[in-house]
Amino acid sequence: MANSQYQKLVNSTQILQELRNGPKSRRYLVQKLQVQPSTVTYSLNRLKDLNLVISSNLVSLDNHKKGRKSTQVFLNKNAGVVFGVDLLVDEFKVIISYLDGTLFTEINEEFNDVIITAEKGSEKRFFQCINYILSIIEAKCCNTKIFGGCISVAGIIDFDGLTVIKSLTHDIVNVNIKTCVDNKKYPVYLENDANCAAIKYRKDSSDSFLYSLVRTYYNHILPDGVPYLGVGMGIILNGKLYRGGQSKAGEFVNFVYQEGKQNRQLDINNEDLMQLNENKASLNLFINNYVDKLLFTNALLNPRTIYLGGDSEIWNDKILKSISERFPGKSEEEIKTTFCFSFLNHTEDDIAYGASHLMLDFLFHMPCINCSEQHWEQNSSPLLKDL
Repeated sequence: MANSQYQKLVNSTQILQELRNGPKSRRYLVQKLQVQPSTVTYSLNRLKDLNLVISSNLVSLDNHKKGRKSTQVFLNKNAGVVFGVDLLVDEFKVIISYLDGTLFTEINEEFNDVIITAEKGSEKRFFQCINYILSIIEAKCCNTKIFGGCISVAGIIDFDGLTVIKSLTHDIVNVNIKTCVDNKKYPVYLENDANCAAIKYRKDSSDSFLYSLVRTYYNHILPDGVPYLGVGMGIILNGKLYRGGQSKAGEFVNFVYQEGKQNRQLDINNEDLMQLNENKASLNLFINNYVDKLLFTNALLNPRTIYLGGDSEIWNDKILKSISERFPGKSEEEIKTTFCFSFLNHTEDDIAYGASHLMLDFLFHMPCINCSEQHWEQNSSPLLKDL
């Protein structure tokens, strides 16, 4: 890619990134980006042509100098939408967001066996579910441009964002969705559910925190001997997802289950994990072991906080009690402050919201330098492909 074209893309992307955080004046953009006023004007005009930016007659607050008044420029949130999906075996949740992250609409639905006819645990059913969800989204957005979406799956997702390496809840291995979504005019990517949930809570580009996602799968068809409990960790370091060397970072339970062997991250056997509802001793054993791992992870990574989400909210009191027993004399507030735990409630939308935020991250990401035309086509933001 020619350097001049790349520089134009960089300038436009930087402007969009600034406007994503709120309206700005041309004067602010010139000073922030350290470029000539003509460069900002040129980029803004191109972005207006793409309907991504709109101007306002409001005088900017930084208009403290004499001369031409500086007006504000806005990201045109109505230019289109993105979507995030929390995909389970029997149901799904969709969050469709404007470009500024505000809600366009949401969808909650159970799969109808008349429509989704393939057997649970099959690649065919997985594709049927995705195609059905995309058709519902397109119907909701019939007069609105779709810039892309992210589908969350409980399991290990490859770096390419198109391959499920392993998902025990969907009972699939090495499934690539490229052929399923190739005919779409917008990109569709996959991501792990805990990673998506974590992105929802990122404060800024330097934020470092963890999101512990506990999910129970009572109505799923799991392989024999696999616990119905899934525990994952979304890890955000310096504002970015940490996926590990093989996309396995943050997995606590399910991935390490192999041919009936006990999992390794939690020091509790699968039989106990499968009796949490019926056996109080098994539940206490799990809670104590879970807290041990959280305290170790907290000490190792020193995050801003550890969010506890998903189904773990029903155990918040037990988790607090388990921590209190280790540190007698400390109040609940002291424990939360000292060990940086954030006990969440009503987290049922976290995954779908986070997935939509991940797609927004992709739209506003900086273009790759010195990449091939093919790589550019595959990895560039659909916002700027027509620039």
